[in-house]
Amino acid sequence: MAIADPITFAWNATNVTLNRINQDGYGSVYYGELSPRKFTLEVKQTIPKVGEYNESHLLKLTVQVYDATTGAYIRTVQAWSVVKTLDAAQDQEECEDAYESLVDFLSDANITKLVGRQS
Repeated sequence: MAIADPITFAWNATNVTLNRINQDGYGSVYYGELSPRKFTLEVKQTIPKVGEYNESHLLKLTVQVYDATTGAYIRTVQAWSVVKTLDAAQDQEECEDAYESLVDFLSDANITKLVGRQS
């Protein structure tokens, strides 16, 4: 089952909608705009050959920021997330638990500390 198309999420309390613009066997790319920003979400799956290991699942959100008045490019910000299984076949429940624990850790307060260079 594929991820929904379109995808909607909150950006600073405003909904952003991303539409799928590309899909291949193991990934999709979604795109949308909320002026003065452009959003690209990439979903990539690394599926090893039967009997091999190192399956991974990547989410990468890229946000290009532009000046609201002039439209001039200012910066690009990215947030990445990877779930990877090493040294054995993937256990889906273990991967889900690891991901959910990481998401649970990423409270507003902890994100502020991480981006504020605290560890």
